[in-house]
Amino acid sequence: MAQSIPDGGFETWTTTSWQDPQYYNTSNDQGVPQGASANVTQTTGYAGKYGVMMQTVASGGGSQAGYIINGNANGNGFTGGIAYAQKPTGIRFYYKYTPVNKDTAGVLVIFKKSGTPIDSFLITVTAAQANYTLHSYYPSKGLPLAPDTIILGAVSSFSALKNGGGSIGSTFVLDSVTFTGVTSQPADMNGSFENWTKDSILIPNGWYINYPGVTFSTTAYAGKHSLQLETVNYQGGVQVSQASTGYYANCNTNCHQMGGFAFTNQVDTLGFWYQYLPKPNDTADIFLNFIKNGNTINGAGAYVLAQPSWTFGYIPFNVGQVPDTVVVSIVSSNHNNLTSNAQYSPYVGSILRIDNMAFYSQPLAVVTLNVTKGSISVYPNPANTKVSVNLAGVSGSLQKLAVYDMSGRMLYSKDYPGVVKNTIEIIDISSYSSGVYLIEATTNNGVVTQKVSKE
Repeated sequence: MAQSIPDGGFETWTTTSWQDPQYYNTSNDQGVPQGASANVTQTTGYAGKYGVMMQTVASGGGSQAGYIINGNANGNGFTGGIAYAQKPTGIRFYYKYTPVNKDTAGVLVIFKKSGTPIDSFLITVTAAQANYTLHSYYPSKGLPLAPDTIILGAVSSFSALKNGGGSIGSTFVLDSVTFTGVTSQPADMNGSFENWTKDSILIPNGWYINYPGVTFSTTAYAGKHSLQLETVNYQGGVQVSQASTGYYANCNTNCHQMGGFAFTNQVDTLGFWYQYLPKPNDTADIFLNFIKNGNTINGAGAYVLAQPSWTFGYIPFNVGQVPDTVVVSIVSSNHNNLTSNAQYSPYVGSILRIDNMAFYSQPLAVVTLNVTKGSISVYPNPANTKVSVNLAGVSGSLQKLAVYDMSGRMLYSKDYPGVVKNTIEIIDISSYSSGVYLIEATTNNGVVTQKVSKE
């Protein structure tokens, strides 16, 4: 049976690795967890073994510029950086550039003192250069005072700094970055790009995630793994972790979700098991985006509150019309009215775990591979405490009777060693949570199932 929730038991993960120049955050950290190839890579250097190559690539229906920065760019501006206390008179670097559609590359240097910017150099590169070429920049005025911190960054498409764009195929290569008029270079600048570090993440199959903050947990409701999302400190700010079966595209013009999986049920319910260990007053969120012909037509969701033990949750919905696609998204913290890192800081450390997620119409317990022509009946249905299962209609000799929840976990099982005819079994469901369950009878001819609702 096809599943609109890929790997809803979160048992299958793929390891993805890439390399970044040491001391730098890069566009790889953003793009690779979303399924894109690394667009910051090693290349032959002007001097030494390596230079750094940044490429603008297709991503999410738009483009993603390649960039490096040894600080952090977020809603509060540029934070972080590396220690340096000398006053340069300028900067020199060697570069190659292949622009597409008159694109522009950029090199940015920010000087800070006690956390406050005191000056900056923004250098743009427009001309194509097939071979390494020296570029020198000397500002007309010197720095007003010695800094204590610098931030160095570069990008393959300068327009990406302004509106998230850039021409696909533009390639900027950088090497041998040095400051002039100083006695030594910053210890952690790695301007020769000879030193690289390996990043590695695990991605649940069929999902898009952000990095870091999403991984698997061996604390699982069923099987070996569950999906774990944590709100974390990252790049001088706070990152709310997200896993989604879709991705956003064209978010600088008409922001909308793409991807997702085929789904045509107008009425259904999403079920899942969860643990939530939040910081005080935090809530997580699970939401569904229903799409038809590429346009969002409806949505449904639920806030997740603190729950230290595995608990069953469900989101019923009536879309109002037949969709063709559904996107499922999960976030570790949900506070849509908050805008700053300081406001999100109290929620760093909130952990959400999800396991055995499935639509009621698409249970994970896909075990009916050889269906008999017989049937079973269940009454009362819905039920509160006990159900009677009439097996008189089963074709063949009964071998086993079992009850599964809609996530595929077996809750009851009874084996039958010999031929059984006209049997009525009474099953106690008083301890079950409210929801829908599958009763399954296995015979020598195959398997038959029946649904029962627990009120």
